[in-house]
Amino acid sequence: MSVKEEITGASITVRRRLEWADTDAAGHNHFSVAVRWMEEVEHDLRRAINVPAELTGSIPRVHVEIDYRDRIWFNQEVDVTVGVIAVGRTSVSYGFVVESIEGGICIEGRHTAVHSPDAHGGAVPWPTAVRDAFLTKI
Repeated sequence: MSVKEEITGASITVRRRLEWADTDAAGHNHFSVAVRWMEEVEHDLRRAINVPAELTGSIPRVHVEIDYRDRIWFNQEVDVTVGVIAVGRTSVSYGFVVESIEGGICIEGRHTAVHSPDAHGGAVPWPTAVRDAFLTKI
């Protein structure tokens, strides 16, 4: 099953362009741009579903996995999709896909974050409104 097929909750797609600073010595995407796009579009999603901004510092990532399927070249446009795969009592798992607008998956992955508002404590349950927002298709 593709990562895109695993997304069952809220999701958003944002167009990005590979900038020169995001390339490696060979002129294609540096591996790190996937993480930055994943994080940027995750924040766009949380804004779109009205997750309170003050939670941003309380949702650390605890797992990230990325598969690089095809290179993205300087100035190439792609669509970056981030969506919710699952919501647990204290965690949220996202899928993300970077697709060439010409067609084809370039990068896909998954990441999990937890609700941990106390820097010295463990994870705590999501507020009901936040949990519901993660599960609502937009």
